[in-house]
Amino acid sequence: MKTTLSMTIALAALLAADAAAVNVPLGTFIYAGRAMNYRHEVLTGEDDVTIQAVATNGVVLASCKVFEADDSGVNFLLEVPVASTANDRAAAIGDSLNCIVVSATGATNATTRPLPPITAANAVASCDIVWYDAKDFAYGADGETVPVPEAYLQGLAPYMRQAGHDEYDPTADWDGDGADNWSEYLAGTNPFDASDLLRIRVRVGDEEILVVFEYVGGHLYSLQGAESLAQPDWMAVEFSTVPGGAKRTQAVIRDSDGDAGLATLYATPVADLPSIVFYRVEVK
Repeated sequence: MKTTLSMTIALAALLAADAAAVNVPLGTFIYAGRAMNYRHEVLTGEDDVTIQAVATNGVVLASCKVFEADDSGVNFLLEVPVASTANDRAAAIGDSLNCIVVSATGATNATTRPLPPITAANAVASCDIVWYDAKDFAYGADGETVPVPEAYLQGLAPYMRQAGHDEYDPTADWDGDGADNWSEYLAGTNPFDASDLLRIRVRVGDEEILVVFEYVGGHLYSLQGAESLAQPDWMAVEFSTVPGGAKRTQAVIRDSDGDAGLATLYATPVADLPSIVFYRVEVK
């Protein structure tokens, strides 16, 4: 009797272990969004770019080609299998994946990492991916690595040769205007023209603070404010790009008539931020 009972208990434990080991498929989790180049221009199928969702162990769980954008601007869909337990074929709820973008030449680079976490099976997360072939350069005293788009470097090459510069240096200030070459790239200004600077003008409107500056299309702009310049504690200031529009904390500014021009940010009314007296524009 004891032997039979022991065998029954052992068999029950074995079955329980097998049940726990079963990995149950739960559905899929879809990443949908816009894949863009370094100027924030939406990629098309002609760009021949592949996007991959990759687990933290490096396993590729989903892959798709960039296609022609629909009316909402979406040009990629990554469909990741989801299971009760993460494995080499599926992710689990709560996992955070990374994204790798592969060009036709095999180059990989993207600026938005990681992908949003998987919150549930059969759900969709929106995300934008900025991708470009880039060359890495050391920048700053701490040796930070910054990626400079190859397309930007190619456009700059004739001017570099004319000025006698053999290699791009993000820390140099070629035109002597006080902004180094990396800052000029971010601002979209000309590193060989000392008169081309990112300047902003601030004025108080009837209902909003107006921040005016020259922009270059394809860069991401945000607005910040501080009470003092002695020890500034910069805080994000919401703005819209049209009077009375919906407020946001950052925006890609582009005019259908051109890739550069005069931009106006309509910021939170001064009555709502009475202590903010200094503003700055951040560009990426």
